[in-house]
Amino acid sequence: MIVLSTVMAFAGPRQYTSNIVGDVNADGEVNIADINAVIYAIVNTTGDLKCDLNNDGEINVADINKVIDIILNGPVIPLVDTGMYMGVIGFNQTLMTKEISYLDSTTVNDFYGFVNDLTTQPGRLLYYSVDNALDALNTAPHPQHLQNVAVVTFTEGIDQGSLMMTDKYDTEAEYAQALHNRILNERVYGRPIKAYSVGLMNENVKDANQFRSNLYALASDSTKAMEVSSMAEANSSFQAIADELVRRNMSETLTLVFPGVGTGTRIRFTLDDVTEATVNESQVYIEGTFSLRTRSLSNIVYKGLTCTSGDSVVASSVDGMFVSLVFDGIQLDSEERIEKKKIQEWYWVEDQNDWEASTEFTTDRLPDVESTYSSALVMLLMDCSSVMNENFDDLKLSANAFIDRMLNYNTIPGMFTVNGVSFQMVPVEGGTFTMGVDSIMVENGVAEADELPAHEVTLEPYSIGQTEVTQELWQAVMGTNPSSFTGDLNRPVEQVSWSDCQTFIARLNALTGKNFRLPTEAEWEFAARGGNKAGGTLYSGSDNLEDVAWYYTNSYIVGPESADYGTHAVGTKHSNELGIYDMSGNVHEWCADEYAPYTGVDPEGGASLGRYVIRGGCWFSVPLDCRSAARNYESPGMRIYTIGLRLAM
Repeated sequence: MIVLSTVMAFAGPRQYTSNIVGDVNADGEVNIADINAVIYAIVNTTGDLKCDLNNDGEINVADINKVIDIILNGPVIPLVDTGMYMGVIGFNQTLMTKEISYLDSTTVNDFYGFVNDLTTQPGRLLYYSVDNALDALNTAPHPQHLQNVAVVTFTEGIDQGSLMMTDKYDTEAEYAQALHNRILNERVYGRPIKAYSVGLMNENVKDANQFRSNLYALASDSTKAMEVSSMAEANSSFQAIADELVRRNMSETLTLVFPGVGTGTRIRFTLDDVTEATVNESQVYIEGTFSLRTRSLSNIVYKGLTCTSGDSVVASSVDGMFVSLVFDGIQLDSEERIEKKKIQEWYWVEDQNDWEASTEFTTDRLPDVESTYSSALVMLLMDCSSVMNENFDDLKLSANAFIDRMLNYNTIPGMFTVNGVSFQMVPVEGGTFTMGVDSIMVENGVAEADELPAHEVTLEPYSIGQTEVTQELWQAVMGTNPSSFTGDLNRPVEQVSWSDCQTFIARLNALTGKNFRLPTEAEWEFAARGGNKAGGTLYSGSDNLEDVAWYYTNSYIVGPESADYGTHAVGTKHSNELGIYDMSGNVHEWCADEYAPYTGVDPEGGASLGRYVIRGGCWFSVPLDCRSAARNYESPGMRIYTIGLRLAM
């Protein structure tokens, strides 16, 4: 009956393919229109291979039944592992193609070998190669957590011959425009295509206007069209593209738990620091209209972020008055991470024409934000025309350097792994800050005399550990765990002396080839205050110590019989403005400096004997000792269950 009702509504297939099995007309869905397309192919004997859905070499009723089955039961799209999937096309008068496949340390030599074996010939099928690259992306393996889909094209001139490879277009301009439309409008497994074009402008380019027109046509926006004048610039462009893709290799899953409200209520969840006075100026939010009947948020608008959950999200669960919505594949435009403590909920009040804060919403009900490695599908296109001449070897080197950078796609910048244990370093921009306190605070008893005088310190950029060194990391490097509080290897290591830390760091550097060290006292305080993002809080990340620290009240006076007595797993309280955890409380942290009165400069390092600075308060410290400016010290051989360390580099 379905066939009979649609025979008169023939719809021929589009000019490009879809990665959804059964989506013959490539509109992103499998529906009646695809049945019509198969019937069209049968009646007109087109032999369109896209309509041979059961791969038996014929287009017949069996293929119609296949579409019906997919409509009724859904398409089956095989998934492959998360990671980097890449293909390479070299183009001249022919296309030399390495099909899209998984890129890792076991396959990378195949990619290098393919590039190194490319040769030059006359001709330049520029448009045709991009067309084929887009087709390849649409039929590529479907990796889980796909975030980036990209085409990177290098050319040294204009197209030559692509019109001879197809009968769809009459002019170069028509073909170029069709490709640009594909780049802008097509979706690969729901993700937009990022298209980059790198063009070498030299004496071989006779029509500069056409050359530049091609660059813009083959890019997804003007910022991704890069004109260069040398292969050195081309290589820099390749690396910039690679860095941009790698920076976006993480996505986050955010679960919002809030009280259900009436149908039609507009709700906004802000993810940046706003108040009632500035909520309208929020630059990062999720906003939509709530439906009580379907327990969903619809007409969703994402500001300052991208999200793969679409414009309508149905509740994943309902617990009494509370609704849980899950948003997947989130990436902030700022490339920063979501800070749960910043999230607020607002209702739109019509008669006030303004947003009102929800009094029932609290971040305590929210699960932790989950971070997930994302996947990428990337096609690299290389101009192999004979005019490349002496530039061709440089192009191969640049292409292999690009492949090498893509090999590390699933490595978070600042993430290091030692003997299977990973830890994160956080970059801290250089800057000038006021270290210490003013005399009034000392006179009022809210600071100590050794924190005087307040003085300006200027620091160069550096990195510091996102968390204190854990027992797991110490054990991975040293083979032992000296800690008193055991049972959870994510607790900070303690009972380590300043001298022990130097031995640990020396072994860590030997294993990683890096130059880790203890932070200077000034570096420690600058990071604790939030660096250039400092909010002026008393403790590291908050004026409310309970939000950011394990200290006397919640970790000591509870008594030895309590599960909360002693140290706690790192990163379980809120972070500060830089995304750094536990700089107030949990364990004191050794610094590189010898303890001495402030002199107005940053005293880097210290003597082999004497007393060394410890910072940050510990699990039985009172609030006064958990402040970002508070100082303390111990001898370098001291081992006690209140002192650990944090790395710098």
